[in-house]
Amino acid sequence: MKLTRFFRTLRRDCRASISIASAAALTMLIGSAALAVDLGSHYLDRRKLQGIADAAALAAAARPGGERAAAERIIAANCDCGIRIAALTPGTYTPDPGIQAEQRFTPGGASPNAVRIRLTRDRPLYFGSFLTGRDESVIGASATGARRGYAAFSLGSRVAAVHGGVPNAVLSALTGSQVNLSVMDYNALANADIDLLAFSDALRAELDADVLTFGQTLDARATLPQVLSALAKSSDGDAARAIGKLAASAVPTGLFPSRAIDLGPRSSGIRVDEANPVNVNALSLVRSMLLLANANRQVDLSVAAGLPGGTAVNVALLIGESPAHSPLIAITDNNQVVVRTAQVRIKLDAKVATPLATVEIPVFAELGSAAARITDIDCANIGSTAVALGVTTSPATLAIGKVGNGDFQDMQRKVDPGPAKLLKLPLANVEGKAELVLSDLNEKPAPFSRADIDAGRVRTVESTGLVAGAAKSLADRIDLKVNVLGRGINANSLSSLVGATVSAAAPVLDGLLQSITGTLGVHIGEADARVNALRCGKAKLV
Repeated sequence: MKLTRFFRTLRRDCRASISIASAAALTMLIGSAALAVDLGSHYLDRRKLQGIADAAALAAAARPGGERAAAERIIAANCDCGIRIAALTPGTYTPDPGIQAEQRFTPGGASPNAVRIRLTRDRPLYFGSFLTGRDESVIGASATGARRGYAAFSLGSRVAAVHGGVPNAVLSALTGSQVNLSVMDYNALANADIDLLAFSDALRAELDADVLTFGQTLDARATLPQVLSALAKSSDGDAARAIGKLAASAVPTGLFPSRAIDLGPRSSGIRVDEANPVNVNALSLVRSMLLLANANRQVDLSVAAGLPGGTAVNVALLIGESPAHSPLIAITDNNQVVVRTAQVRIKLDAKVATPLATVEIPVFAELGSAAARITDIDCANIGSTAVALGVTTSPATLAIGKVGNGDFQDMQRKVDPGPAKLLKLPLANVEGKAELVLSDLNEKPAPFSRADIDAGRVRTVESTGLVAGAAKSLADRIDLKVNVLGRGINANSLSSLVGATVSAAAPVLDGLLQSITGTLGVHIGEADARVNALRCGKAKLV
């Protein structure tokens, strides 16, 4: 009874209850404060370690071949606190939005462009040791740095030799007025380079559009004289004077320069970077703009070719419009951008005088677009390949035969040359046809070292199938048919006369074709590629 009464009294007794509750709460408060100190310290230490990991990843990515040493220097400069490199993995980062972010980095690769690093360190537990029984905990941080190297590359960069008046005749037809460049002018253009960014800046001034970026400037519509004037202002010396002559004589045809030039990662720029120019051959740039201004328009010219009889050769040119998103010159950091040459059709109507009669030789050539893309950028290679291009030569159709004007002018229609009357006599005629198709569509490698890039070296990729000149190959396979309307005419003699005449004229016609295509920057069975610039070492976190 006494014990029961004691507990009843204790239950009703409220004295000192605050002290007991306060003691219990204070114990919990002290424990929470201790845990907060450890958690806060853990968070701050991990944030600091993450910052060091980020910096180490950037440094390692920017130093191919010396990744670990670069990371160790960053760690030593930031903290003497026992940070360890748990893992350092060079690999390949693919900036493809179609790939999930965590799968864009793959370890290894032929040309690694990224580094993934994991750092760890021990940190003390101040009060948590009472709960965990350990004096330290291990924290870690990971980061991935990718090196964003980019290259500028172009097609149609080879400089053609000057043969007679063919370049002036072609340039006159493309500018719409008479052009008289001297050999000195032509050589000055062939030997000069123009910085694409300086050209974009000069064009911005021509358009009075100072608020535009370089990319927006090239997207704007400009006239051919404005574009050529900008090229002249971004050049100097004899090259500037030669381009100035073209600008003064050009008709004001409208064009969009971005269809020939893709500035890629440099599009957002507004200032010329003299330390990192993107140099392109001046002649190549000039003819690119001329071809762009004359897309889908036939131009006609007459040139002296040195054929027997002293007659000129009539030439018809038709330049196709470039495919969408396929510039002639591009700056990029991936292999998705493809540069292409223009599609070109050429007709040569040649007449060769013989003792019997004049032999007419109609030559047709259609050159499709050659293509090139970057297959690899390797900033680690100093002496070997720094940039590798994959180049495909242009498919070509060559023929001696008759092509109607309507078929010739429709770039969407496939041309099927028919037999042409090469020799016409009152009682006989000789028809002939020859056709040669080049369709080597295999991509061929074109490697460029840093020395090649700095020297502006052009590499020529050749297709298989053409072992001689175009006209010579056609002359060797021409099929002649003699139509005799009366007696006493020797068909074999007529066939031999025409065959010998075509064969004799073939080297002259080949030289003329090469001069025309060279002036246009395209070549039969060949493609010329150049890497205009390479910039490496700019790393970013990914």
